[in-house]
Amino acid sequence: MSGQHITQLQENLYMKRRQAGFTQEVSAAKAGISVRSGRRVEKDECQATKERHWRTRKDPLEAVWESELIPLLERTFINRHHLVGLPG
Repeated sequence: MSGQHITQLQENLYMKRRQAGFTQEVSAAKAGISVRSGRRVEKDECQATKERHWRTRKDPLEAVWESELIPLLERTFINRHHLVGLPG
């Protein structure tokens, strides 16, 4: 699968098969990855996914979040609890 990221599940499947004595080719096929990717997994050359700490685009709800949406959500939450009879 060219261009696809390898999932943690695929890495685990590959390594489990390798530890069980299967060849790189068989282990890679069972995990759904290429043999080359399997070698990268074994060498621990796989790129770790990094979380972003910045926004990639401007928040479209920023202007109305505090003034409109929070009160709306609070009213809806309180009304639902009142209808069901839960303390709210």
